Amino acid sequence: MEKISTKDLMHHRLQAWLREHTCEDIAYIGIKKDHTGEEKHFYKIGEHEVPHDAIESLEMEEVEEE
Repeated sequence: MEKISTKDLMHHRLQAWLREHTCEDIAYIGIKKDHTGEEKHFYKIGEHEVPHDAIESLEMEEVEEE
């Protein structure tokens, strides 16, 4: 059985998180080429488009709205 890489594991964790939560600050964009020409999963985080292998952790933060 082939081991999943840490980078691919983050993509799967993000997909699971997006299925379970609603958040305006993060969205899956899809697969596109990065600056090296390699195809990667991209996410929109806030105003930024980020490849999945640049995301190191995922933490939920509670925000109180006034």
